[in-house]
Amino acid sequence: MLEILGSVVEEPILANISASVAIGLEVDETTDVSVKKQLDVHVRYMDKNGLLYSQFLDLVTVSDGRADTIVKAIRTILTKKNIPTQRIYGLGTDGAAVMTDMN
Repeated sequence: MLEILGSVVEEPILANISASVAIGLEVDETTDVSVKKQLDVHVRYMDKNGLLYSQFLDLVTVSDGRADTIVKAIRTILTKKNIPTQRIYGLGTDGAAVMTDMN
């Protein structure tokens, strides 16, 4: 029942995100009290009138905090939620090396 209600609430939000002219992601990796690594993803998007919105997108458990694991999780979320990646223009992080290192 909770999944059904969640999809009903999520459906119009994802439609608005998909129709937006510009999208930005905000990503943070953390460890919960059970010592599981979690990836928290928020999305900021702009509608055709230039209004900005910020929305929680997903919280997923990741096996580790490595960059390739995080990238794979983000790609999976974007694919699953049908977010148009060609309109992603920004990425916000907490500045941790795993999120920003270009090596």
